[in-house]
Amino acid sequence: MAIPTLPLAFIGWFFAILCFAALTIGVLLLHQLFRSGTIPPEYLQSRIISDVALLLVWLIGLVSAFGLLNGLSWGRIGLEYFCWVLIALTLMSGGTRLASYLQHPKDHKLAPRGWAVAIAGVMLVALPLVALCGVSIFTLHSDQARVQTEQPQKY
Repeated sequence: MAIPTLPLAFIGWFFAILCFAALTIGVLLLHQLFRSGTIPPEYLQSRIISDVALLLVWLIGLVSAFGLLNGLSWGRIGLEYFCWVLIALTLMSGGTRLASYLQHPKDHKLAPRGWAVAIAGVMLVALPLVALCGVSIFTLHSDQARVQTEQPQKY
């Protein structure tokens, strides 16, 4: 049984739209925070660097997706890097949410239902995203993707 691959155009457009939406929402949220004037100094000292770095990762994904759509070989490499980073961030975010549930189970609305609901909630988002990134990485490593991105462009 062969692992299915996705069309490069689908991968490129999916990640271009996803990254554009994430960048837009992130920039709008940061703009709103700065505009409101109620940013705590702790945020500026500790979190602003990580938020800007996260926006930079989404920008790498957007640029790489457009590079892939234009048939450039660096687009394939950049999008693979973005997928690996997205997998790591997704798993870390899910782990952080589960650890938060473990530390303060009484503060959550789902406390009587226990771990099953908490894990199912994380997996509802994490599993499809990690699977899509995994299939995308596999596709970007395929010979078909190499051939399509290493051909000279005809304009």
